[in-house]
Amino acid sequence: MRMKQKGESCMRVLVLSDSHGSARRMRAVLEKEADCGVVFFLGDGLNDLERVRKDFPDRTFVAVCGNNDWGSEYTSYDDFAYKYLEGHTIIATHGHRVAVRFTLTDLLAKAQGVMADVALYGHTHRQNTETRAGVLFVNPGALCDGKYAVLDLTETQTNVQFCQCMF
Repeated sequence: MRMKQKGESCMRVLVLSDSHGSARRMRAVLEKEADCGVVFFLGDGLNDLERVRKDFPDRTFVAVCGNNDWGSEYTSYDDFAYKYLEGHTIIATHGHRVAVRFTLTDLLAKAQGVMADVALYGHTHRQNTETRAGVLFVNPGALCDGKYAVLDLTETQTNVQFCQCMF
């Protein structure tokens, strides 16, 4: 892994998914990772997100709807979100609409269709990172199991750190 070059800015991004009623854990992780200015929430817990996000007005939240958010009052969220950060085009999804439990092929096609170089997904509850055809895939794992990820983005690289909280 290449180290950040002098003068190169770095943005820290928090990636959460599948909180499934763990608003307390979500709040604790948001407090712990205070240096992450952008937060992606990949679905299955939009009620949790809406419960805590108002207490973090300095953060930019990007969220998508998961398969277990159908009963939420927040079903107006889309299945996909797109964000350009530090020279990277990021696509985010829960993953159930592109069958990530079985393959990343459909998500790869979606990412390539918008020229994304980072694809964030949840749904499987398993932390994973891999690169295919120039696209970095990241699954932060399930927040209800204490798992999440932090991305360090520079113009020239993306570093993924998987985290586990014990609270």
